Amino acid sequence: MSNRKSASSSGAMLDLWRPPQDAGEPIGCLATTYTFAPGLFDEQCLARFLDIDSEPNREDLAFLLEREDRLGRVYAGVLVDHSQAGVEHSLRWDVLPVRVPSAKQHAKLSLLVWQRHVRIIVASANLTEPGYRYNFEVAGAVDCAPAACDAGIVADALAFLRRLIPLVPGASSAVPEVARASEFLNLVGRHVAEWAPAPRRQSTRQHLLFTMPGVAGGPPASSLEQAFELCRGRWGSPSEVSVASPFFDVDGDRSRATATTCKMMARGARRTIAFAVPAILSEDKDAVPRLLAPKGLILTPPAYQCAVSVGILPEVEDKNHRAWHAKMLELRTDKLFTALMVGSSNFTCAGLGVGSHRNAEANLLTTVEHADFGREVGALRDVWPELDFVDDPDSAEWLGVREEPGEPTTPSQPWPPGFVAATYRAGDAPVVLVRVESKDLPEEWSVHACGRAGVVLLTAEAWRALGSPSVVECRWTSPEPPEKLLIRWDEQQAILPLNVEDGRALPPPPKLDRMTADDMLGIVAASDPSAAYRAWAKQNADPGGGDDDDLDSATPPDLDPLRRFDLQATFLHKVRRRARVLEGLRQYLQTPVLTNRALEWRLRGLVGVEAIADRFVQECLDANGTGDEALLTLADFLIVLKEVKYEPGEGSLTRAEFSKVFGPFLVGLTAKLDAQIESLRERLSKDVMAFWKRVVERCRE
Repeated sequence: MSNRKSASSSGAMLDLWRPPQDAGEPIGCLATTYTFAPGLFDEQCLARFLDIDSEPNREDLAFLLEREDRLGRVYAGVLVDHSQAGVEHSLRWDVLPVRVPSAKQHAKLSLLVWQRHVRIIVASANLTEPGYRYNFEVAGAVDCAPAACDAGIVADALAFLRRLIPLVPGASSAVPEVARASEFLNLVGRHVAEWAPAPRRQSTRQHLLFTMPGVAGGPPASSLEQAFELCRGRWGSPSEVSVASPFFDVDGDRSRATATTCKMMARGARRTIAFAVPAILSEDKDAVPRLLAPKGLILTPPAYQCAVSVGILPEVEDKNHRAWHAKMLELRTDKLFTALMVGSSNFTCAGLGVGSHRNAEANLLTTVEHADFGREVGALRDVWPELDFVDDPDSAEWLGVREEPGEPTTPSQPWPPGFVAATYRAGDAPVVLVRVESKDLPEEWSVHACGRAGVVLLTAEAWRALGSPSVVECRWTSPEPPEKLLIRWDEQQAILPLNVEDGRALPPPPKLDRMTADDMLGIVAASDPSAAYRAWAKQNADPGGGDDDDLDSATPPDLDPLRRFDLQATFLHKVRRRARVLEGLRQYLQTPVLTNRALEWRLRGLVGVEAIADRFVQECLDANGTGDEALLTLADFLIVLKEVKYEPGEGSLTRAEFSKVFGPFLVGLTAKLDAQIESLRERLSKDVMAFWKRVVERCRE
């Protein structure tokens, strides 16, 4: 856990996105948040999760290509409260807006899955710059591996995420982003099914707790009730409660959340409740404390024979202002146990699950049984900050509830509920599909595509002229997808999230046109593809883009412009190098692959087999008197594909599953290439053409 009490803990939550040692290849991630900064998720969280070496600020082209390539192999998505989901984002990952009836999607749970590791992060921080870089926050992580997996916690996380997905508009019609999220969760369940159970520790245990309204086929849930029940089941009800929360309900002289907590505490014992609250700090030590919380917090406990104390949360560290945003609840009985709940739940009815209006919240409860010389209790206590306690809380100035920084009490402008979802269908004739529900639409509205090619996609008048369909296909003529969709109605406007129907059909970055077949082969066959991307990007950087001396060592010797060449030696070197990289391609295709998505990307991705083949064909078309040489190279390429003998590994696709995809792909690719080469027959020698036909027949078998 990180409480950011010292410089050593700075950035700890971002570090949780890095793969542990021996985690293996990434498979996918699904995160939840209330407010959302797509740039942080894209360039910081995903870059760490995918183990991308390129830096987005210094090596923008290399980072772009490496990110696009790696994202094509994995699943990535974010479940965002619908009021905060109107953001621009990369179409390589999904934004799924969540509508919780009369409440918020407020959970901050991230599920990260690698080949040999699953990590569940539960935090108080939103996926924003303040949350991950500046605020006082708290986070806990549960790690599972094939040799030690807490199957119960993984199952609870999957169940919670599955309950959120039906709350995404369009879920009932299985929009592509919903289908992908559901498929990923099913994949994770299968992935960990055979992992060995972790040894159960008697003194320390962890549990995921959730607050949920009674929706999506499940009963209402309360994190507060679950925490008390877990403690009560082993040791009895706690006699001491400590609360640290930046936000509370506006309840007047009585706090309902406090009353509910007091009622569940132990009877027949001295009961105490301590609140840590934010305050407006003053340099005058004798000034009356000005507390940013309702006075009902201290007026309620005496009615339940419960003593109360108040401490002030810190907001300054090393002279830099840091807002307190962590949420913590400690339950304790002296000499028996300590339980600490951290996560997204503020000390509010909606956050804790008291009453009918409940947010979607996720929390992690760690329980420790007191033992002589045990260190676990001290570790939990270290999460708490040093507090200045108020001597006389009754005489303090109670200012009530403040607006949460980064979590406004008045949400950003959401789009009208009649607009269900928008999907970009890439391909030769791209379209934008707009899904609507006529009963919830305003009278007049329009949908605009914004960016380099801003156009009006659809209007209410045009929609009615089409017969008011639930799905409208809007033609898109630009080679690049829209940057964002803007809905305008009644002098208002809002961004509607746009997701892709099939990421494999997205156009490659324009600068990829400079990449030759040999460049692609070199990247695929490289022992360090990241260094190969960076070297290629450096050589193809725009003039004036700056140099990065750190990349000099990544420049392959055969691409060094200062090296002297002998024509014959250069030709032999070229032949040998191509043979070496073709062998590297074969080895790459034979290595274990974890999912069908990753296999499809190997075959049809950014620098996949099909892209390399297309470059070779283009070289044949562009050949000036050397068409035979280019065709022989293409034939060698097909022969290598035919010789691929896949070797499955731990948790990977089986040989039969691989062949089911690879076999038809090779046959289809061969037919496509043969049709393209046929148009060049008159420019090629008969012997080379005959050899090509023999290779084609062999690959069609």
